[in-house]
Amino acid sequence: MESPLRIVTLDGPAGVGKTTLARRTADALRIAYLDTGAMFRTLALRLGADIGSCSEEEIRSRANALVFSLRGTGSTTTLLCNDAAVGAEIRTEEVGAMASRLAVIPMIREILKTAQRRLGESTSLVVEGRDMGTVVFPGARHKFFLDATPRVRAMRRMKDLQAMGRQTDLAELERQISERDERDRNRPVAPLRPADDAVLIDTSEMTVDEVLGVILDSVAGRSAGAAEEESVPALAGFWQAVQEKRPLVHFITNVVIVNDCANVTLAAGASPIMADAAEEVGQVTGICSALVLNMGTISRRTALSMLLAGRAAKAAGHPVVLDPVGAGISDLRNDTLRQILRDVRPDVIKGNISEMRYLAEGTGTAQGVDAAAGELTDESNLERHARMAQTIAARQNCVAIITGPMDIVADADHAYAVSNGSPWMGRISGTGCMTAAVLGAYAGANPGDRLNASLAAMVVMGLAGERASARLPEGGGSGTYHMLLLDGVSTLDGAALDAGRRVRRLF
Repeated sequence: MESPLRIVTLDGPAGVGKTTLARRTADALRIAYLDTGAMFRTLALRLGADIGSCSEEEIRSRANALVFSLRGTGSTTTLLCNDAAVGAEIRTEEVGAMASRLAVIPMIREILKTAQRRLGESTSLVVEGRDMGTVVFPGARHKFFLDATPRVRAMRRMKDLQAMGRQTDLAELERQISERDERDRNRPVAPLRPADDAVLIDTSEMTVDEVLGVILDSVAGRSAGAAEEESVPALAGFWQAVQEKRPLVHFITNVVIVNDCANVTLAAGASPIMADAAEEVGQVTGICSALVLNMGTISRRTALSMLLAGRAAKAAGHPVVLDPVGAGISDLRNDTLRQILRDVRPDVIKGNISEMRYLAEGTGTAQGVDAAAGELTDESNLERHARMAQTIAARQNCVAIITGPMDIVADADHAYAVSNGSPWMGRISGTGCMTAAVLGAYAGANPGDRLNASLAAMVVMGLAGERASARLPEGGGSGTYHMLLLDGVSTLDGAALDAGRRVRRLF
């Protein structure tokens, strides 16, 4: 079964550059690098030198008590064992000798294979070894087998030894490498061989950069092919519906950004109405196509208005978009959020990862109303965050959207990753609130398909952000970008939406 995450395996004999290339590949793809050799060494160090006198049952028990995890991406990925970072203590000759003895024990290999697969189930990986593509991750989409002649590999090894001040004989090194190849290819457990679907690369006459180029080109090609196989809907029709229906959207929103929400709604092709008095919100929302509730500057007065408007919108059958700004940072926000979720049951909930984690788990690491930087969605945590969004969607019967450098749009059965956007969007206030406004416009115009309408709205904002940064003149700053972002929303059309979208279906 093919892994739903991006798993890249690099197998091959010693001396072909697997470790260097695995780190470089992980850096380029911005996903985690798994050093399987470090796992063997850590296991050896934690089990201790007396492991030879232990029974098989005791070895298994002690080994299974060690839980591996990863932190970070690329060549700076940190391997953790029981939440403690693995460091230089595993790099001694003594630990290496112990790890070699453990590596030939089938039970140990099976335990570590299970641990490696668990890591691959929770994060995208680049992993190198001798049986990664054949045994550990046979379902990986991206498999490579690197090779080189024994003479070239011996020359590379000799250069490494000379750099460490050690002299050796080239012919002897070549003999040792050939003998090891013979043993590895004929061993009874996980023999060294390329997977049937692996890309074979002879690195003998290639530089590291040339090999890396082949790997990245192949990954990009196969990923593009996979994306084409997945069903990602056309989005132009959702844009067209907004232009034709010109939905009226009712806002009870953040006073810091109310004008921008009105303007971006107009830019998207809809019309805004701002009304937050409890005495009128029920009547106002009754004549609108959608309601947007934004908790950015919540008060007890606006909390009551949100509940009254939300109930009126649901009674009228109009979609409700909730932006739980600052969820988790105060009792007022949290109490209001619980009431809205219980009494209104919004159709679309959009928040950053900290806010959405609070909805899913009751915890989060917010910095004011911003997400903590270490929590932002990237390839290393994409599936985990998508599953979180689906949990919220299933619990609330809604579309759940996690925003960030990579956005996730999900309902209980589907999840998409949206890669459109620009870092400039984080340098002006209110882009998240403006995104909720566009979501309201698209939900109001497309009430029968809230998932794909939300997907279209997220691409609109992302593409507008990209267009704005591309048009930013030399010397231009956040004020100019703010203006260009509104221009970007207003000048998009349906054809540009489908041509420029960068959407991947995850589930």
